Amino acid sequence: METSLKSVFITAALSLFVGCSDQSQQDSDQSDTRALTLVNNFTESFSANWASKNAEAMGNLYAEDAVRIVSTRQTPVYGKEAIIAQFEGDFDGAFETTKIEAVPSLAKFLSPDLVLATGTFSVTDAEGKTINQGYWGNAFKLQGSSLTMLMESAGDSAPNGMRRASLETPEMPDQMYEGPGANLVKGGVDAYVLNTNTANPNGIADLFTQNGIQAVSNNERILFGRDNILETLKQNPATEIKLDAWPYGYREIGNSIAIGWGGYRQTDPSGAVVEFGQWGNIWEVTETGLKIVIERASAFSGE
Repeated sequence: METSLKSVFITAALSLFVGCSDQSQQDSDQSDTRALTLVNNFTESFSANWASKNAEAMGNLYAEDAVRIVSTRQTPVYGKEAIIAQFEGDFDGAFETTKIEAVPSLAKFLSPDLVLATGTFSVTDAEGKTINQGYWGNAFKLQGSSLTMLMESAGDSAPNGMRRASLETPEMPDQMYEGPGANLVKGGVDAYVLNTNTANPNGIADLFTQNGIQAVSNNERILFGRDNILETLKQNPATEIKLDAWPYGYREIGNSIAIGWGGYRQTDPSGAVVEFGQWGNIWEVTETGLKIVIERASAFSGE
């Protein structure tokens, strides 16, 4: 009897040890496969909550201090409560009978508890017709076994330029950011603007990390890697359009990673505005300044 009890105790202890060991291995797994699984789980919840028009459940996918940058709005939405209110308004309005599908193209760990992902989305109406589609590039915090959104940056694709109805809407930019790291993010933005306006594709590409990602509305696809970004930039025709851009916010989120967001405007030689919108980027903080991990920008698509 005593021997039997000892065997039961040893078996139980070994099971507990193996279980803890398996959990520890899972927690330390920072593979792209695990990152993609986590993001797929997140997007499935996002789509399901959207379909049920559950604004509260949508909000619970975001951190308390999350920022939401979407092309149907001219300015960012700050904090979970405001994000919930935005979804409540959308679900009672333009998106009342819609569904959304978000498909990740890439997901990876930036640290044990930070994940980035980028991909495509499409919004369909009650008849299944696509009414919005585009790109997203988001930053997530891993909490337990699930992700929480720190920054959502998503916008409609516009390879042929900004919609006329949107362009005719008066601009309503947010306040310029002047908080911690303002000079750092302003330096990164100014460098991007300078290299764009001087038609320097090499200079723009050098602002990205080696594995940087560009998911902007005027591209026909998401670009992966600095070399691919450079090749595409070199193929773009020369233009007299000038860019202006500025930051609305900046926050370092750990492991030399930061999120930053802001607005931009493009003008023709006469000074007329031809496009405006928002950007929301993920950056790497280096000794010499910021490097772009994901650039995600899109023209305003609301009215």
